[in-house]
Amino acid sequence: MKVLRPGDSTANKWRYVQPETGAVFTGLSYWQVRDSVYRHRAAMKLDTAAGWEERFQDDLCQQNEQAHCDRGKKARTPGKKSLTVDDLRRFMTTLSRQEGSFVSQEEAERRALICSTCPKNQTVSGCWGCGGIIKAVTKYLGNKRTSRDKALESCSVCGCVLRAKVWLELGTIDNTDLEYPEHCWQRQVPEQE
Repeated sequence: MKVLRPGDSTANKWRYVQPETGAVFTGLSYWQVRDSVYRHRAAMKLDTAAGWEERFQDDLCQQNEQAHCDRGKKARTPGKKSLTVDDLRRFMTTLSRQEGSFVSQEEAERRALICSTCPKNQTVSGCWGCGGIIKAVTKYLGNKRTSRDKALESCSVCGCVLRAKVWLELGTIDNTDLEYPEHCWQRQVPEQE
């Protein structure tokens, strides 16, 4: 994929997660993010070989669904996820099933790694009253953190706050009528965790 209008700002900011390091880069312009990523890659001895910018643009477009990119069939800007009543219902069902137990630190880290580089990891809008819910979830999680928390936003499939969701037992998560990408940990069959 190719960025069609690098001078345009996205709905929020340009955001890129370097998969190998988990470093998060944000900026109001494509050029700002590109330059920061190049310096990081050079310092970390990552891909800066000829053609690196085309590979970077492909990753950047995948990670920013709202960006103006050539996506193959038709160049368009996909719609951004907004929370719905069904999203809130699923969230409340999930919390009611959760009995205070969480997955291990190792499993949460594995999930966070997958989510942090997923193109569905985005800012989700549409819930003006969710600030209180997010505070309650943060309190519920206590001191639980992963090394990828700074790279986690919300899932554009379900609307969940990923910093919390990676800790929940798979069998308690209500994924009714949702289709996650092939690489997603939520497509696994629930087991004893």
